[in-house]
Amino acid sequence: MNNEIITTLNAIFYPKTLAVIGASNREGNFGLMFTRGFIEMGFKRLYIVHPKEEDVLGINAYPRVVDIPDEIDLAVVTTPLKTVTQVIRECVDKGVKGVIIFTSGFREYSPEGKVHENEILNIARQGKMRIIGPNCMGIYCPASRLSIFSGMPKDGGSVGMISHSGSLSMMLTLAMIRYGIGFSKVVSCGNECDLNAIDFLEYYGQDTDTKIIIAYLESIKDGARFCRLAKDITKKKPIIIWKGGTTERGAMAASSHTGAMAISGDIWRAVVNQSGIIPAQSIEDIVDYLQTFYYLPLPNGNRVVIISGPGGPAVGTTDACIDAGLELAKISSDTQKRISETIPSVGTSIKNPIDLGMGSGFFPEWYTKSIKALVEDDSVDILLLIGSRLDNSFCEEVSNLVKKSGKPVALITMPGLDEMSRHNKPVDGLAIYSDGRRAAMALGKLVSYAASLEKINTYSRKHS
Repeated sequence: MNNEIITTLNAIFYPKTLAVIGASNREGNFGLMFTRGFIEMGFKRLYIVHPKEEDVLGINAYPRVVDIPDEIDLAVVTTPLKTVTQVIRECVDKGVKGVIIFTSGFREYSPEGKVHENEILNIARQGKMRIIGPNCMGIYCPASRLSIFSGMPKDGGSVGMISHSGSLSMMLTLAMIRYGIGFSKVVSCGNECDLNAIDFLEYYGQDTDTKIIIAYLESIKDGARFCRLAKDITKKKPIIIWKGGTTERGAMAASSHTGAMAISGDIWRAVVNQSGIIPAQSIEDIVDYLQTFYYLPLPNGNRVVIISGPGGPAVGTTDACIDAGLELAKISSDTQKRISETIPSVGTSIKNPIDLGMGSGFFPEWYTKSIKALVEDDSVDILLLIGSRLDNSFCEEVSNLVKKSGKPVALITMPGLDEMSRHNKPVDGLAIYSDGRRAAMALGKLVSYAASLEKINTYSRKHS
């Protein structure tokens, strides 16, 4: 563990004082947006720096950061490009511990921008001040009342995010509200002229508030350090990463976005295989995998049973489960007998996938009684439910049924038939998906991660 990085980032994530440099009263001003966010979150010792404003949103403004009559732990720089170098010098003179540079137009824009970026980095290093960015949104940390922009949730959670996309860091944080998932910390790190994604990965690895790590990355600055850290951290916490820029055209887009040097798809796949990272390929993947790891316990194996009211989706979901590396469980004769006593003999099937028939849409107890039998069957590791008109009370009842068993349950809804998928939130032991293939792929990742941990534990027992 790099104790210096941990100490540095503790000070940045939990500042006592904060200055927004460049905030004005003009609507559309980015500094004003940041200021609103900090006020909404309830950050107390907040200062404004602007050469012309007397106050912004009722907060006194100072011409320069050195004029503030208080120590400043963290500063957010939103001034025009041509002023950033002088602002950084003044922050060093003030003794600011860390700066977030929102301003863009550096390495990602032109060779001259790269020279400018190196200049501000040298100034910061001489003053022992750390930089996040430039060209970034900065930090969201509910516990310390730091916000990226206005409208961010005040309540935190256990997910830590690292992103080379500022917009994605905001959108995903807000999107996960509907799933009941909160974040411990979110970092938009931009061009990474100083602090980079690997530094934040190391910090999250030891952060007790962070249980799951997700990331959108366009480049990796130190591959050896990244692999070493990821391999160690995945033994304790799942790491879900969407890696952008793995194709030639994607690499060009990444370069113009954050000035990133991309990694080929083959190299990235090798990194994933060696480190235990859970790879994602889209925002949908991240959403699915995140709720899977957030709500579901790790399974003991890959044997899944599918319970469905509608028959067609069960067939397609069976194919998806096989593609995802899952195996259809061989249900015991005793379990089949218990289920047959619950459902009609006509228009149903007690084989896996279990077909509860059309009546299950009107009698949800057919699901719950079948689930009770299946969670007590040792041949079943995972339950996958397909149906519509299964409301919040049903989800709570299923959660209570499976808690003692420790078996994960996925629920696939029919979004075209009801409103449940938009309004129901997952509960512990149960996660909700709008499509069978998405559910199967997410469960496959959960199974793979559980298997990798078992291999590590088995190795440790043999060599202890």
